[in-house]
Amino acid sequence: MVKVAVITLGCPKNIADTESVIAEFSAGFQLSNLSGADIVIINSCAFLKVARDEVYENIEAIREKRIVLIGCLTTQLKKDFFDQYPQVKAIVSPVNYGRIDGILKRVVKGETVFCVDPEPDRFTDMPGKFLITPPGFSYVKIAEGCNNGCAFCLIPRLRGNYRSRPMQSIISEIRQLVKIGIKEIVLVAQDTGFYGADLYKRKALPELLKKIISIKGDFWVRLLYVYPERITDELLKIVASSDKICKYLDMPLQHGDPDILKAMRRPYDMKLLSEKIAKIRKMVPCIALRTSMIAGFPGETKKQFKNLLKFIKDINFDHVGVFKYSREPGTPAHSFKGQVSSPEKDKRRGEAMLLQQKISLKKNQAIVGTVCRVLVEDFDDERGAYIGRSAKFAPEVDGKVYIKSAKKLRLNEFADVKITGASEYDLIAEAI
Repeated sequence: MVKVAVITLGCPKNIADTESVIAEFSAGFQLSNLSGADIVIINSCAFLKVARDEVYENIEAIREKRIVLIGCLTTQLKKDFFDQYPQVKAIVSPVNYGRIDGILKRVVKGETVFCVDPEPDRFTDMPGKFLITPPGFSYVKIAEGCNNGCAFCLIPRLRGNYRSRPMQSIISEIRQLVKIGIKEIVLVAQDTGFYGADLYKRKALPELLKKIISIKGDFWVRLLYVYPERITDELLKIVASSDKICKYLDMPLQHGDPDILKAMRRPYDMKLLSEKIAKIRKMVPCIALRTSMIAGFPGETKKQFKNLLKFIKDINFDHVGVFKYSREPGTPAHSFKGQVSSPEKDKRRGEAMLLQQKISLKKNQAIVGTVCRVLVEDFDDERGAYIGRSAKFAPEVDGKVYIKSAKKLRLNEFADVKITGASEYDLIAEAI
C-alpha cells in the first residue's frame, strides 16, 4: 500500500479538483498525512506571485519524499523544473487528472513523468469525488477556464478558454452529495454566470438552478463568482423564488472608478452598475452582497482610490475582500505605466479594509434581535459555543455565527437561532 498525502493551495476550484483527483486513486494507494506519506501531491495555485511563492516553499520543505505537482502552475513549467527540484517526480496539468492513478504507479516504479498538454475545447469531466471539505458543505465545479481577458489576470493563460461542465454531470454529483447529507452546495467557476454559453449556446445558470432546487432534500445552494454583467432578471427571479437558494451573491467588481475599470478591461459604466445592484436588491430583498476589489492598480491616482472608497461606502456591501494589485508577467497590466509602490498599495488596501470593517459592523448590528437559520458546523470548547453560518456567510471567506445552546445541537444540520450580538465579521446567537 502506497501512502499519498495531498496539499491543496489556492481557491475552492482547486479544492474541487483535489477531490476528483483523490477519487481516481486505485486500491493500491491510501490517503495519508504528510509525515507518513510516500508520495505528496501538491495542487498548486499560480494566480499571483505570492501564491507561486507558497508552492515553491512547500516543495522546498518536502525534500525526503516524492512530489507530484498538479494545478495551475504546471501549465507554465518545462521539463528542466525536474533539475531544479529533484524531489518533484511528476508534473501533471489539469487536463490529465484522469490519468493520475497511472502516473502515480509510474512514480512508484521510479519514473519521472512530465504530463502537460494544452487545455482542450471541452470540460474534462471527472465525476468522482472524495470529500476533503468539512462535512456540512461541498464545492461543485460547473466550468473551467475564462474568456474575460481582464488586464490583471492570468487565468485564461493558466486554465484556457471557458468550458462548461455538462449539466447532467453536475446534477448527478449534487444528488449524491445531498444523499450523503451535505447541506450546502457551493457552485464555483471562474465566471459562474457565463455557464452554458459555450456548451448550450445560451447562458444556462438559471436552468441549472431550476434543476438543482428540484432535487429532493433539505439543503442550500450558494453562488460564487457571478459577474454583474451576467446577472439577468431570470436569474434573480429564480434566486428569489426558492428557499433552497441562499440570498447571497458574490460579484467580483475590482474597482469603483470608471477609468481604472476601463484600464482593467472590465465593464466601466458606473451608472449601469449601480442600477444593476439596485435591481438585485429590489428583486431579492435582504440579499447579502460580496465583492472583491483591487487597490493600487497601475495608474491609480489618489482621487481614483477615493472613488473606490466612495463606491464601497455608497453600495454598502455586506462583505468586501480587498487585494493589493500584483504585477504578473504575461498580463497586459504588467507593462502599464504608473506602477504603484508596494508600501502605497499596502496603505490603500488597509484603508479600504478598515472602511469595510465599519460597514460590516453596522450591517451585523442591524440584524441583532432577528431570527435566522444557520448551518451548525462545529463546537468551540474555549467559547463553549457551537459554530455555524447563516446564508449571509459563505464558507471560509466570510464570518461565523457563535451559538449558545442549552440543548445539544446536531453538527452539519440546520438550526434556528436568535442573533444576540455582533462584531465586525461575526455574530453571536442563542439557539431557539
